[in-house]
Amino acid sequence: MCKIREVKTAAASLIPLISELFEYGQNSRIAVSGDSMYPFLRDRIDSVELTKGSFDQLSVGDIVLIQRTDGCYVLHRLYRKNKDCFFMVGDAQQWIEGPLYPEQLLAVVTVIWRKDKRIACSSMWWRLLSGLWLYLRPFRYSILKVYRRIRKLLK
Repeated sequence: MCKIREVKTAAASLIPLISELFEYGQNSRIAVSGDSMYPFLRDRIDSVELTKGSFDQLSVGDIVLIQRTDGCYVLHRLYRKNKDCFFMVGDAQQWIEGPLYPEQLLAVVTVIWRKDKRIACSSMWWRLLSGLWLYLRPFRYSILKVYRRIRKLLK
């Protein structure tokens, strides 16, 4: 098992390296930063395994890495896919981003690593939970608020 190290650099400088790995048929594993994908991905706890993305193979619920037109990189969940574009949303957000275009797609998350536990994004359990979370998008803030209160009480 490889050790995950935190790299103190801008994501923009890592993308060419990750893209080069894809050209050699390799996947890449990066640590998650930020809270926009909470509760499915946790800041500085989880890491994700990326594979080269293909617009034709995308399906609703996939977690994708894209480059925005302003140059920023974002890892969010696919919310809707049209013939020539797609839309995505963070798991801790209600705002839907898009339209995004196939040339903005860089990678798709295939595996989530929670400490040493491997979670395949293709597993039925994972797809069911993430699909339910997408469906509950209008109620996320309320659900997360109650969840945080319960966790606080249990501590």
